[in-house]
Amino acid sequence: MRSEDILAQIDDTLDDWSVSDDAMRSRPGGEPEGIKGFTTQFAIMDEAGEWQNVPGVRRIDFHIEPPEIDPEFQQRCQEIQDYLVRATAERVRRAQQVMEAFVRSFTESIAAVQPRVEEAGRAIADCAKAVEQATPPQPPGQRHDRPAWQSPYGPPRRRR
Repeated sequence: MRSEDILAQIDDTLDDWSVSDDAMRSRPGGEPEGIKGFTTQFAIMDEAGEWQNVPGVRRIDFHIEPPEIDPEFQQRCQEIQDYLVRATAERVRRAQQVMEAFVRSFTESIAAVQPRVEEAGRAIADCAKAVEQATPPQPPGQRHDRPAWQSPYGPPRRRR
């Protein structure tokens, strides 16, 4: 395939924007007339119940005053809010008591275990000292993880 054929296929793909007959169930007849220029119409209802167009209106501001809330409803909301404040304070108080009990028992258990931990540390230090005394110190410069003939830098180079 030549490069011209490939470019022609790409152009055909990009330019092919038509819609097949089975793609849309309803076909609009064309553009509505009011779409080209943005126009708005406002109407108000007169005393007779008829809508009358108001020409030249460019802006409408709505001032809505909410109805007054029932005082009994406000009182109930305040009671609920007070209850939630009391319940939250009680939960915080209980959580504080639980944390205080935990800290108290933790510090008591540490105080009870501390002598045994110190004794175990002394025993480990005594064992380390005994192992150190049982093995003679090695002279510096000798590596005991390699045979004596092997250099710490690897095998010697071969001469050619």
